[in-house]
Amino acid sequence: MNGTLDRDKTAEVDERELDPRDAARLLEQTTRDAQRKFDLSSPLLSLLGAPVVLVALGAVWISVRTQHPYKGPTAGGLVGMYGILACWIVVVVRFRARATAGLTGSSVRQQRAEAATLVTALVAVSVFQGVLKSDGVSLSIVYGVYPLTAQLIVLGAIGAALQAGRENWPGFGVSIAVILIAAGCAFASPRGVWLADGIGCSLAVLGFSAAQAWARRKAESA
Repeated sequence: MNGTLDRDKTAEVDERELDPRDAARLLEQTTRDAQRKFDLSSPLLSLLGAPVVLVALGAVWISVRTQHPYKGPTAGGLVGMYGILACWIVVVVRFRARATAGLTGSSVRQQRAEAATLVTALVAVSVFQGVLKSDGVSLSIVYGVYPLTAQLIVLGAIGAALQAGRENWPGFGVSIAVILIAAGCAFASPRGVWLADGIGCSLAVLGFSAAQAWARRKAESA
């Protein structure tokens, strides 16, 4: 009798372990843990990002700081900024690919959807910039205050939503900080907005790096 009951209990446990819903929840948790592991394993990468942001936006500020009246970033300034950011993006993408190697299925589709959302939002910002220019809006807005402010707000909003979904609170915090910095620095002059955002975002990234290091130390000691 006891043997029959033991077999029944074992069968129930096996059936519960093979439940597709449990497997789906386990896969989701594993994916989230892997994403969180990536987020907590790169404080040095974030630390290096702070001077990257400052130098990239500083390059544009140098190209416009003596313009009277304001005409917008020069070709040299834009090449410097996008060149620095492109190199940085390559480093981050390679690091992320290595840190999340092995993730397949829904996690890959999720990352592609996130990338598509980000690209679509940034393209929309650029399209609207063209609308402003065609409507005769001042160059100090079209090529000064608007593009950087709008892009940072979009990046911060999307980042905050994604990081909240992953329960990555340091990432959520820095995303909110970027939004606030962009909104506040919009009151700077068309020339000063580049330097102000560069300094502000650089400090936010430094804070993010410190939060990552603290979270990583806490996770390792747990």
